[in-house]
Amino acid sequence: MALLSLRHDPVPAWVKINLQLHRPRRSWLGFGRLRCEWCGERWGRHGCYFRESAARMFARTAEPAQRRAALATGEVTEADLALKRPRPSGRHRRRPPRPHPGPAFRFPVVTA
Repeated sequence: MALLSLRHDPVPAWVKINLQLHRPRRSWLGFGRLRCEWCGERWGRHGCYFRESAARMFARTAEPAQRRAALATGEVTEADLALKRPRPSGRHRRRPPRPHPGPAFRFPVVTA
């Protein structure tokens, strides 16, 4: 019965953990390029890969009050909330067709 009275949080726990762990830091005594504090990846527009996927999931599952609170504390930015799931381009990577449908090499036929 106690589980029925508890409030369910729609944001998964791994999202909150990744947003707190993956933060930018500067290498080389504060003069180098930005890198992720946790995994060491280069810091891009939306951070490292793990932060980007966590921000995408947070934007999809969080309630408006949670979004406002995360923006106020600085856990996410406006750019993080604007992330959408990438759409497939419609072009698939396929092997190019072979120039000849048969095997590449044929043994010579010997007639006696």
